[in-house]
Amino acid sequence: MNRKWMKYGVVTLAASSLLAPNLILPAASVSAAAQSAISTKIVKLNGSSYLNIRDAHFLMQEKGKVLAFSVAITNNGSTQLDLIDYWLRVKTKSGKSFKSTITEADKTKTTVAPKSTQYLTYYTVVDNQTKITDLNFEVVKWDFSAANYERRLGTIQYPANTTDKIAAFKDTVMLYNNNKLRSAIKQSYITKDANNAYLTINFLMENVGLQSADLSKMNFFIQTESMSVYNVSSNLEGVSVQPKERKIITLHATLPLVVADKPLSFIASLNDDTSKVQLPSGVFALPATKAVAATGAGETRMVYMDGTPINTKTGSAFLTQGSDKNTVSIDYNLTNIGTASIANPNLDYFLVTSSGTSYPLTFTKEENGVLLPKIEKVVTLTGEIPSTIKPESSQLLVKTTATEKEKSYIIGSYYLKSTSQQGSLQSSFVYNNYTIKLNSVGRSPLEDTDVLMANLTITNNSGDSKKVPALSGYFMVNGVKVGTEQKVVALDESVTVAPGASYEAVVYSEIPYTTAIDKITFVSTEPVPDKDGKQLYQFSGQTLSETPVQDIDVPYDVTSIGKRASVKVTRSAVFNGDLKNNFYVELEAVNKEARAALIANLGGYIKDKNGIIVPVQFAEVKEKLSPNGKALVSAWAQISKNFDTTSYQFIIGQAIKAPTETNPGGETGNGTGNGSGTGTGTPTEIPVIVKPVSYTLKGSDGQGTKQGLTGITFGGHTLDLNHVNVYLNVTGEYTVQGLKMLFDYKLSKDKQYDYIAGDHKLLVEFVNKDTLKTTYTKQFALGTPGTDEELLKEAAESTPVTIAFADTEIQSKVQKYEDYTVNIYDVFQNTKLLIATKDLKWFTISE
Repeated sequence: MNRKWMKYGVVTLAASSLLAPNLILPAASVSAAAQSAISTKIVKLNGSSYLNIRDAHFLMQEKGKVLAFSVAITNNGSTQLDLIDYWLRVKTKSGKSFKSTITEADKTKTTVAPKSTQYLTYYTVVDNQTKITDLNFEVVKWDFSAANYERRLGTIQYPANTTDKIAAFKDTVMLYNNNKLRSAIKQSYITKDANNAYLTINFLMENVGLQSADLSKMNFFIQTESMSVYNVSSNLEGVSVQPKERKIITLHATLPLVVADKPLSFIASLNDDTSKVQLPSGVFALPATKAVAATGAGETRMVYMDGTPINTKTGSAFLTQGSDKNTVSIDYNLTNIGTASIANPNLDYFLVTSSGTSYPLTFTKEENGVLLPKIEKVVTLTGEIPSTIKPESSQLLVKTTATEKEKSYIIGSYYLKSTSQQGSLQSSFVYNNYTIKLNSVGRSPLEDTDVLMANLTITNNSGDSKKVPALSGYFMVNGVKVGTEQKVVALDESVTVAPGASYEAVVYSEIPYTTAIDKITFVSTEPVPDKDGKQLYQFSGQTLSETPVQDIDVPYDVTSIGKRASVKVTRSAVFNGDLKNNFYVELEAVNKEARAALIANLGGYIKDKNGIIVPVQFAEVKEKLSPNGKALVSAWAQISKNFDTTSYQFIIGQAIKAPTETNPGGETGNGTGNGSGTGTGTPTEIPVIVKPVSYTLKGSDGQGTKQGLTGITFGGHTLDLNHVNVYLNVTGEYTVQGLKMLFDYKLSKDKQYDYIAGDHKLLVEFVNKDTLKTTYTKQFALGTPGTDEELLKEAAESTPVTIAFADTEIQSKVQKYEDYTVNIYDVFQNTKLLIATKDLKWFTISE
């Protein structure tokens, strides 16, 4: 009994020593060569079980040179294997012995189930002279019949002429926290400045185990051959890898320059909280760490961001020249070549000169933006640099944005190629498979300012239909930039441009009407949200384009797709007024589209030979016209008595009401608005005239007023008044209520027009021809009557009308009952146009 008790006591004590100081938990992986060499060496524990050393690694740390090694115990038997009968000693070939400690997590592993393998991880502190090939792992079993109660089962010697390092870019399976991770260095590069070297490593981990692996306790180090250790920055809090999942993490380290060119090892380790020891799980040989050269302009560089491979490259650098500084614009292209979306990386950008001076570049950050697989995203960078700096002699430096937990590290540097495209009127440039041509640069007046207008034709050079490109631009007058950058306003109604097809658009900007122009430049740009646009091409040195002059019989053609029409002047007149005169013009608009369509809005102005300019208002056609359908459009303007009507110009064009920035970056801002002012955004009050032509008109005061009451034409109608009679309106025997006017009328509408734009009304006016000039008026509606109006219906036959002017004081207002005048006015847009007049006699029926 005593012997038996003694045996069990010793066994209990042995189990304690095996599980604590001498057995070893997996937290390491051996290099492919070393692992295959050492792991094939086994020591049999019994007839059906054996032990082998899976891997062993060194990591210098605060406790000293720590050796971590993992033991695999395989039980091929049919019964459970007790581990309390076995333990392990670590020695060197020279006989030195080191005390080993099992990790806290593995102390409870006391058995190995049948037909399974159990992994244990140990660590021990060795002296600095001990090498990996010096190690011997001695396997011992308790045997109370043997001397010292132990029997040596075998020794595993670390193979000579091998290393525990995984070759650069090769993979291995690490044991990490009781899980298996297939790991490899996927990319490694280094950049340098005057003080330090900056190492970037993209590290692959694939979970080949059966449980999720929590990476929050994983740490990384760089270790030299002389055992100097440098921390590697990582932020894996909350990060895990699911079974069969692959992740690539990006890691950074700052190294002294003297270390950067030496052979280095990259170590992945497990932080053991209980022992306060880093247990190396894998050691990877870094490739030669030569500083990465800057990527050539336009060439692709692949980098990992958030574990995803991203192709990066720079576009051309565009310069916008100023007096003492230039604005540079650079495209940085990112293409996610992985299979999953990632959030936009937080990056900072700098233009670095050959002398090392750095200029920050800014860009518009996209909230909650993502990089989608296989879709290129372009980041437009802009910044100010001295006019003496040439982009082609500088580099674009891209760095990660520093956070509270991580420093900023360099992603890459790129050579630049500057582009300064320049031409003149009628020249063109190529941009993203488009050709952009400047047709004209004109100037037209608004009410109290002028407008500069650039007319562009955009042609799709590709073999596919393309979305209308987002373009913008600004003007320079006599070398000075005018106003701000303006977005393109579309003239054509289209959202795509067919292969080989063209698209017409304009860019305009207001200037004071007093501005004298000797030389004008138009700069075509690509809009950048909340910043100055990127310069694409500079059309410089041209003079203003002349407005074409056309004969009055030649129609004005609207060529905008979706709005094509022919507009012809059919009538123009100047009506005399008391204080001002009235200009009036009628135009026949014909729809030239193949389908029913709205006629484009029209705009214009008149200009006399003295330079007096008066804007003209146009009635809007609110209904669609059938193909070749016609509309009568009226336009008018009040002009001063000083306006010379002997010979003047009528300038007409397509009117646009460009949207404001209420929808920046939207469809209209990207060039898909239309010439009818129906785009999104708030239109301007005064329409801007594009593609104008000029007609020469002649007239004098009173022209357009017919001296008679028959054959009166106005607003697409013809009116005849006959048998006009005027007398006092008497009720009872002697009560005078006012004046009565009787007449017969015929009213017809011109049937050739599908639509008559504007609401024309008819005003009949009585004026007594004595010194008091007593006047009475009556207004008739031709459409829906308004307040105090009567409807004057169309009438093919003579139709009688009686107008009663109520005025009980009329007898005191009329001095003579001899002659009076009947005036007929076309009331249009709150303007009275005297279209007919005739003197008649009281109490006499006219012919």
